[in-house]
Amino acid sequence: MKHMLKIKNCLLLLSLIIGSTYTIAQSDSTKPETSINIHHYVINNRFQYLMIEAKLKVNGRWQPLKAQVFQLYLDSNKAENLINKVMTDADGKAKAIIPPGLKPTWDASSTHKFIAVGEGTSKEEETTTESEITKAKILIDTSNNDGARSVNVQVMKFENDNWVPVKDVDVKIGVKRLGGDLKVGDEETYSTDSLGQVAGEFKRDNLPGDPMGNLTLIAKVEDNDQLGSLSIEKTVPWGVYFKPVTNFGQRALWAARGKAPIWLMFIAYSIVAAVWGVILYLVFRIIKISRLGKQEEKSKKILQDVSVR
Repeated sequence: MKHMLKIKNCLLLLSLIIGSTYTIAQSDSTKPETSINIHHYVINNRFQYLMIEAKLKVNGRWQPLKAQVFQLYLDSNKAENLINKVMTDADGKAKAIIPPGLKPTWDASSTHKFIAVGEGTSKEEETTTESEITKAKILIDTSNNDGARSVNVQVMKFENDNWVPVKDVDVKIGVKRLGGDLKVGDEETYSTDSLGQVAGEFKRDNLPGDPMGNLTLIAKVEDNDQLGSLSIEKTVPWGVYFKPVTNFGQRALWAARGKAPIWLMFIAYSIVAAVWGVILYLVFRIIKISRLGKQEEKSKKILQDVSVR
């Protein structure tokens, strides 16, 4: 009996351990997961800024992490290296510009680390995210060989106090439009060669430009793990100016009522006149029938009076 009691106690203890382990694992699996990304952008090799993108995974779905405060640092999380203190918006994003006071630190090295420290709350602990990039630039030029126009782009990084080409970088080349960038040729992206160069043939003939016939070319490197995001623009006279033609004030189907086409107005007024003509004809016939009825009653009355006499 004692042996059986010991076995029961062991089984009970084992079941309690398994149950508690399952409960802890289940609570850990339902714990929200946070994703913090730091994006570095350089525009026309002059203007640069950082973009924080914060997401929260709840019940298996990613949602923007709103109103989260981050402190951004350059290279180390020291007070003198503070870039800015930002708060994410409704989309879980926040933007920060590197201040001029950190220019000596920026110029001192070819690679830099961006550190984002998320302030802790009563429910969550303080989080730290790092992202490292190498200083880089992107160049754009054009060429025209026997009528074949091309857009030439070169990507370079700063290494050992020199600018060196970067190989195997995906570059997008397009034309800026109001609805987005329009690719210049058939390829969506181009990969740089050993000289860091790509060439995209311009196949957008007769593309509307500004009043001077100019188009704005744009070359992009998006979210590269080493270089970040680079973009550069160049204006070229490769567009066509189309003078706007308007028929405002002329007679057309889509014009105002007073400027409708003559034939349409004739048909409409003819239909109205025909309908009212039928209505008036019916009214006159009804009046005539009423009069004839009264005359017939009057004639019958006269005949009755004569017969009585």
